[in-house]
Amino acid sequence: MEKVSTINLNLLTEKLYLEGVTNSLYENISNYGVGDIEASVLVESLMTEEKNKDMLRDLVNDLKLAPKLIFTFGSGITAFYGPIKELLDSGGLNISEENIILLILTSLCLLTGQPDIKKLVDKVKEEGLYSTLKGVNDFISETKNLLNSVIKNTLGVSHSLLDILGFTFLLVPTMGTLSKLINEYGLTIGNVKTLFTGLLLSVATYSVKAVINKVKNKFN
Repeated sequence: MEKVSTINLNLLTEKLYLEGVTNSLYENISNYGVGDIEASVLVESLMTEEKNKDMLRDLVNDLKLAPKLIFTFGSGITAFYGPIKELLDSGGLNISEENIILLILTSLCLLTGQPDIKKLVDKVKEEGLYSTLKGVNDFISETKNLLNSVIKNTLGVSHSLLDILGFTFLLVPTMGTLSKLINEYGLTIGNVKTLFTGLLLSVATYSVKAVINKVKNKFN
């Protein structure tokens, strides 16, 4: 019997694991909003979103930013908040909730070319968080690439980050999957890009037609 090398065995194990993660991600996206949500979970989610929007509103008012940022990025900030907080905590970074909101908003504005970016970057520097901003940027940028892989595999097209922030049925399940991986691997804001190395390819080549068709129907 031919021996299997440790390297090949590890690669096989990783491939099978990523396929499992990918299948779970697509299933969760396709089933998002189907069935009953526990009232306690729904209330907690709404309270978290409202709290984040209050902090975002305060930030926008303090820096005299365009009010439209609250409506453009409010839901997206809530979606990204959990995984990014976990990455920061895992790296031993004690950053306030308000400054996590600042980092996410600054990154989203950088990645989408918003005119108020200079005020935000100056505030990030003032808080001593400029080096941390790169990791937040990396995470949001790689997440956008991951979601575009799902979209392209499903519809054959790609979308901008602003478009993607409007797809709640994509964002919420994906953030849940990424949070699980962050906790399992103990990832930090400094090494977060390793999270996406194999996952992007696995997501792009997923081929279970029944599930893909269910995801495609979510866009209609």
